[in-house]
Amino acid sequence: MTMSRLSPIFDVDDCSPGQTPEQQERMVITPTHSMASLSGSLTSSASSAHASYVASMPLPFRYVDPSHPALHGSLTPPASVTGKVLNFSPEPTNLPPAVEAEVQRRAFPQPHELRLGSMAQSHRSPEFGAVLENALRVTREVMRVPPEYEILFAQGGGHGQFAAVPMNLCSHPGEEATYVVNGTWSKRAVEEASKYCTPTVISALNDDGSCTTLPSVDRIDAEINPRSKFLYVCSNETVNGLELHDLPRLASRVPLVVDASSDFTSKPIAWRRANVGILFACASKNIGHPGVTAVIIRRDLLNRANPMTPGILNYTTNLSAGNVWNTIPTFNVDVVGVMMEWLRDAGGMAAAEAVSTAKAKLIYDLIDNSNGFFGTPVDRSSPYRSRMNVPFCVDDGNEELTNLFLVEAWERGIVGLKTVTPFKSGKYLRASLYHGVSYDEARVLAGYMSEFMAKHAVRLPAARGPATSALSRRLASMVMSGNGGGGNSAATHVAPAAPAQVADDSSVITPPASLSSSPDSVADSTMTLPKNFKMNRYARLTADMFAGPSGVGSPPGELLEYDHEFEAAMIR
Repeated sequence: MTMSRLSPIFDVDDCSPGQTPEQQERMVITPTHSMASLSGSLTSSASSAHASYVASMPLPFRYVDPSHPALHGSLTPPASVTGKVLNFSPEPTNLPPAVEAEVQRRAFPQPHELRLGSMAQSHRSPEFGAVLENALRVTREVMRVPPEYEILFAQGGGHGQFAAVPMNLCSHPGEEATYVVNGTWSKRAVEEASKYCTPTVISALNDDGSCTTLPSVDRIDAEINPRSKFLYVCSNETVNGLELHDLPRLASRVPLVVDASSDFTSKPIAWRRANVGILFACASKNIGHPGVTAVIIRRDLLNRANPMTPGILNYTTNLSAGNVWNTIPTFNVDVVGVMMEWLRDAGGMAAAEAVSTAKAKLIYDLIDNSNGFFGTPVDRSSPYRSRMNVPFCVDDGNEELTNLFLVEAWERGIVGLKTVTPFKSGKYLRASLYHGVSYDEARVLAGYMSEFMAKHAVRLPAARGPATSALSRRLASMVMSGNGGGGNSAATHVAPAAPAQVADDSSVITPPASLSSSPDSVADSTMTLPKNFKMNRYARLTADMFAGPSGVGSPPGELLEYDHEFEAAMIR
């Protein structure tokens, strides 16, 4: 089968960063005609039945331009998307709509109200004093913080606390601490802490630097440095998708320091049982906007700071000044208070944990039942799968399918699955399921993933070879039918697609090796495309393409039923 280079079957646009959303949307090359329009240029000896079948097939691919905004973290979908953008970013992210509406009402008063919102209030005014008192009180109420703990609203985010914790708990760099390293953020924390204390590391990192589990409680008890001033853990590693659903109860009485930046307010905290000394959480995931960090400190750990600790990072200094030693972010504190009120009114931590569990289950169940089309680095048997951040890959990291997945999600208003990051993301995307993502919005994402899988996956063989990709294994297992006669069909296996052969003046897509030039084959020769045209040879290789008239090769039966009406209602 030969395609003339002059055949007008592609809609190709030149792309530049200054294009409008409507122009950017066209950066994906799609067929403008069906294969029927090629009937005049097909040069094969196929039987009339086979030729009719081939002519009825849609073009089997969609090329995604590497400069497409969806591949570079764009959070602004095309103009064709109407209604709410569904944001699955790791941070910052949305707040629940009811919270955003209340923040708008409180912080941005109408002219006739004759008052100032928190953004314009002096941090030492009585009006902001009431805002601060409310945020502290409701945070203590919702999180059931015992009376022996103080609550501080600090600045500098999680990175600021990476330095503040050792500087406040170790009076000089020679004092010791133990760090559990179970992912990206705990690794960063111990690197920063090594400037201010002497850390012992209990590492769960694999040889390649990845991390897919946490050290056991027994191992921590055995390896903790007994001279440690604190034991540091990150309760949810956003990049690695690992979460401590319950804080460990250790034999050691060394105070526990918890970086809970991404799972704070998603579950109850066993403050006393887990011997929590300090817990901190930057606001930009579950409790507000970037710029403020909640720090909860047990009082007996105050007054221990290194004398060189800057005042902005010194817990004792800031608490002694009533949380306003310097100008704190007044608006951000107000938002935290509103968010905590919403959590309280929604049922507190029991309800928040139930919703978080249900949202994560939607995505994990789909991944686990995808027969390998979607994957995640944390095994389904692990007790540490994160409810907040679900890393997943498409077809074992197939670049063409992953790019297509991102573009088609973006075209539906589903964004944030791939963001620009200083860390190596590798083959994994991430769905972050913070409070700003409702259960119904998680259901929309699961529905889209299910539909995408139905278009691009077929049933996997029972045994997989380690040397081939998941999609190649599926192609190898697909059943061919349609021998031109329309009656009995002979079944053969399709070999993995051969690599594209690039010539000087064209890109040539070579059919699978097992497909001969006989009339009974779906493809019978090479397809020649225009010069410099890169074809995605996987993106539209579906079961239906190879099934023949009999329809053999349907997608897996365990796919979730996709509710188009529900999705349409969600994004309007």
